[in-house]
Amino acid sequence: MRTIFEDTTAKAQVEETRNRGNESKYSLPFLWLIAMVFLAGTLGVNYWVSTRPAIQPPRPPVSLDDEKQTAEAFNNFNRFIGYGNYPEAESLLSTAAKQKLADEKKSLAESLLGGYKDRKIVGADRTNSVDRSVPGRVREDCLYKFIDNNDYTKIEQKIISLYMVNENNRLVIDAWDGIKADEPKKTDEPKK
Repeated sequence: MRTIFEDTTAKAQVEETRNRGNESKYSLPFLWLIAMVFLAGTLGVNYWVSTRPAIQPPRPPVSLDDEKQTAEAFNNFNRFIGYGNYPEAESLLSTAAKQKLADEKKSLAESLLGGYKDRKIVGADRTNSVDRSVPGRVREDCLYKFIDNNDYTKIEQKIISLYMVNENNRLVIDAWDGIKADEPKKTDEPKK
């Protein structure tokens, strides 16, 4: 003879097997669909990450102690002067240097190159003479090579000292020891 407890247990087992059959009929395609969506999402994210450009590292802070930064600033200024692009070169001047030009009522070419302003510059190169002894200021001697427009065989060389400072987080030329206005005339005179 069976007890009531055995009957309820048997009935629960029959219902459970019946429900399992119904669940597996609908749950298996649903689980496959979820797996495919997950796989497609993973591939999409992987493609997006691999084709996205890398984030550029932040620029180092502007410093007069960094030789690469000062060398780049001096090279840019010399390149603009060498090509005769004085408006771009003036953009690399400090406020005090621009004020000095305004007070002197001279252009950058007249103040920097003096009597050589009308000559063609064939070279504007940095030298190894760098002075970092004054805090907040770097001095570097630059070698400028000039030719006379009429005489391409004679090359004259002059060294000009450029002084750089950090102004508003920019490395700019603050001052220079330019060439005197009458210097080429002295070299053109015959020696006695």
